[in-house]
Amino acid sequence: MAPALRMHEAESVYDFCWYPLMNSYDPTSCVLASTSRDNPIHMWDAFTGQLRASYRAYDHLDELEAARSLCFSPDGLRLACGFSRSLRLFSTGRPGRDCEQRKTSAGGVGLAGIVSCVCYDPAGRVVACGSYGRDVALYGAREPGLLCLLRGHRGGLTHLAFSPDGHTLYTGGRKDPELLSWDLRAPGEILCCFPRVVTTNQRIYFQLSRCGSVLVSGDTEGCVSAWDVVVDGVVVLW
Repeated sequence: MAPALRMHEAESVYDFCWYPLMNSYDPTSCVLASTSRDNPIHMWDAFTGQLRASYRAYDHLDELEAARSLCFSPDGLRLACGFSRSLRLFSTGRPGRDCEQRKTSAGGVGLAGIVSCVCYDPAGRVVACGSYGRDVALYGAREPGLLCLLRGHRGGLTHLAFSPDGHTLYTGGRKDPELLSWDLRAPGEILCCFPRVVTTNQRIYFQLSRCGSVLVSGDTEGCVSAWDVVVDGVVVLW
């Protein structure tokens, strides 16, 4: 199989995400963002593979700092990027270095370590952040402030996803044998566990169906599983 399109990053790619309002009939909306080691965040044209824009973050020494995770807000106006103990919010319509920086940990309270994955709830009111320190934190999207901290994973977090109604958060980690779901109306307690084999530090993504009733994930043994999250049943696809 030959790739239909190729976007070349100079170093290892940490994360990527598609523009949430992408419409193939509107070429201007067909973009994706990526972040790689020792490089700015790049926005790529999904038709031509050309670079559309760059977003640059700098540390306290004014040296370029690479984001470790990315997520567009549901309205596409903001790009949330995870760094060590901080989250930076870029305006997608304003490339460059201007951004809002929010600390995820202060005085030992909050999410410590590298923010390894980021996800907005469907309404755009809450931002979920996972870290390699095995914790998940929820913050207000508009007003910064820790809402709650979720603990239960055995490995560092690599992927997060909200259910379509925003009531449930699904989380997965590296070298962690389970996906976890959390009822955010009663945060702190694990709602359900879904077993999968993950024996690597690589990101193993999972996906919810549009109706939110089926959860699908691959694993490091080459198996793809689908769970009915309503009745907690599992079906092995292949």
